[in-house]
Amino acid sequence: MDIPIISQRYAKALFDLAIELNKLEKVSKDMALVNEVTKENPEFKRLLTSPTIPEKKKNKVISSIFENHLDELSLKFLKLVTRKEREVFLEGITDAFVKLYKVHHKIMTIKLSSAIKMDEKIRKELIALLTKTTNHTIELIEEVDKSIIGGFVLTMEDKKYDASIRHQLEKLKRTFAKNLYVKGF
Repeated sequence: MDIPIISQRYAKALFDLAIELNKLEKVSKDMALVNEVTKENPEFKRLLTSPTIPEKKKNKVISSIFENHLDELSLKFLKLVTRKEREVFLEGITDAFVKLYKVHHKIMTIKLSSAIKMDEKIRKELIALLTKTTNHTIELIEEVDKSIIGGFVLTMEDKKYDASIRHQLEKLKRTFAKNLYVKGF
């Protein structure tokens, strides 16, 4: 996901302030909550992006939703974002904040797609191997995808390792698509 520069700057400012005030863990949980609410509630997203709804009304709604769930710093930050008319970037800001938090704590998110659900023992071994290889704490997101037939597809950062049967069959199909038969022999 491409995060706009505005989102990155607001996220970085909040991140630095949270570290300075020793509230990084709390603010991180708050931003994850705001991110989840924003992504799962299209009505809330529409409210934030609507140019016809005044700032005061948006801040009232934000306060009523988050007042009892967020730290004071996080709530003030949300109100600041609204006052500066940057609420359309809120989802990007929270995404960027979560990324900054993960980089700060050396947490790497890895997606694993397989045809069947992975055995817990193999899952633990894979996480241990990836932790050792990357020198990061691993956050493994598992996805069952029957279309890969067998094997797995591992996606981490900008790298992809495809050890699926589907991929092997596609490679074989491309190989056979080439006509290697030369007439006359």
